[in-house]
Amino acid sequence: MPPTHNPGRKARRTAVCAAELRPPYPFFTSDSSRTVTTPSGKRLYAESIMAKTPNWTMICGLLLAATLSSSTLAAAPVMGPPAADTPATYAVQPGDTLSSISRRTGVPVQVLQRLNGLTGPDLRPGQLLQLGVATPVPLAAAPAPATTCGPAVSAPRPPVPLPAFVTGKVSFYAAVYDPKTAAPVRAYAIGPANQVMPLASAYKTAVLWATLRDVDAGRLTLNTRLETTEANRSIEFYSRGSNTVSHLLQAAIGKSENTASDILHRKVGTERVAALVAERSPCTQVMLTNKAQWGAQAGLFPELIPPTNHDVMLRAAQQYQALGLKERIAFASRLNARSLQVTGPAVERDLDVYFKGPNYDLALDTALQNISTARSYADFLAYLHLKGGLTPQSDKVMRAMLSQGCCRPKTAPFPYSYWGAKAGSGWRLLTLTGAVQLPNGRLMTYAYLNHESKTLDAELMEAQIRPLMVWLGSVLGPLGR
Repeated sequence: MPPTHNPGRKARRTAVCAAELRPPYPFFTSDSSRTVTTPSGKRLYAESIMAKTPNWTMICGLLLAATLSSSTLAAAPVMGPPAADTPATYAVQPGDTLSSISRRTGVPVQVLQRLNGLTGPDLRPGQLLQLGVATPVPLAAAPAPATTCGPAVSAPRPPVPLPAFVTGKVSFYAAVYDPKTAAPVRAYAIGPANQVMPLASAYKTAVLWATLRDVDAGRLTLNTRLETTEANRSIEFYSRGSNTVSHLLQAAIGKSENTASDILHRKVGTERVAALVAERSPCTQVMLTNKAQWGAQAGLFPELIPPTNHDVMLRAAQQYQALGLKERIAFASRLNARSLQVTGPAVERDLDVYFKGPNYDLALDTALQNISTARSYADFLAYLHLKGGLTPQSDKVMRAMLSQGCCRPKTAPFPYSYWGAKAGSGWRLLTLTGAVQLPNGRLMTYAYLNHESKTLDAELMEAQIRPLMVWLGSVLGPLGR
């Protein structure tokens, strides 16, 4: 998600909800036992909301802002696997589509069509759909995912403590690197700097670098034009029509546009991006497009990551997480290809429901998103800037793009000649990464990874960026002396 504060994003989500999620909606029915608890603790009954608030934009605004109560989650229709060897059926509800039924039951649309002789999208309420004979195939127990990668980091904590508003897990590493060897000569660390954490949109720096490698290899030029389509459009705002590689790079880094990053990621190729990154940083995995990682968490690819219930979904995601590099890249390629079959607005809509639904689990962030450790990603950024294999012209382009990225202190307490940055945010997630060139020629890089925060929505996480950049400036100043 974009790291810059975007007050219009919630309004857009509300508008999508109001336009597309009218009754029957699982969280808002005439059953007054279903409630919504607002962040202030006020309990609202769905029946009174519907009776007093016919404005569906307002209702959807409440849905997107509220934390669903346990009674709401218990009442929401979550279908588990039917009993073994029993013909499974599903009664069509008003507003159902084949896609929504597929997501809910885990049965692919094509199978639903074949089993029920459907040739078009039309369904009628009450229609009984055959789901096939359920003979569950037990999923193998997923091995416990690795929580660390690389050796433990021994470095002093920064002299300035983290701001008091920071909660959850923090992994931070900042170092000064020798310009000839790209080896750290002095560092600060907080938490286990070898802990595996989600990168959020900070991974887009790797897509920038991989794209410029293809420019240098002659596979692309900065003027190559690439099309935005309904298939490759990701969540939130996007560049329409045909755009140059240069424009998409600027949008992906400067605006953190997900569609621009995804188009470039697909053009370079899942396998190539993943292999290039893994070769230089084995603890860093950049495999999934933004649309694929969020679509998987939203439960939109049931034949790959089944969202049948919490346990099934988590087990499938952790099985993917535990695959070897070659197998993981192959599965990521399938997820990326599958994401072309769903729309960006559908991902955004279902993602909002997922975050407040029974399948939500912080472990899914680490299992399904692009990941690294603070130490590994800081080292990776140092490599990109000192030994990244780019031509001087492409290196200049990379630095110019990252100079537009989020974020840096308005007034740094030390001199520098270059500051490139890329941040990312998500539900209970914030990442700040960057590289700073000092006047003496040495390079500093940093990676701040905060996961499992008590702060929930991405917009609220983004509000922490400005004071954190003040803190970061006070940390990097002493480090670079």
